[in-house]
Amino acid sequence: MSLCGDDHPKLIARINRIEGQVRGLKKMVEENRDCLQVLKQVAAASGALRSLGTVILEDHLKGCVTKAIINRENESELIDQVVDLFNKFSR
Repeated sequence: MSLCGDDHPKLIARINRIEGQVRGLKKMVEENRDCLQVLKQVAAASGALRSLGTVILEDHLKGCVTKAIINRENESELIDQVVDLFNKFSR
């Protein structure tokens, strides 16, 4: 199954920013930077990943899941998948 949303350029832009954050983290560790600065950057990268996941999850619910429910295709399986995703995101 492919991505449900159609705004892939925005997703790619977010991923590129996250990649930059992670490269910055690596550089900070290589340079033996202050722990608090590194931890702040870790928190920022983690938040950016959560935000990206939320956008993709919303697109999935509005697109793929909605279509499947309307067409009555694998409803219980999709609900199980969504519950599993929510559990993963709530950790």
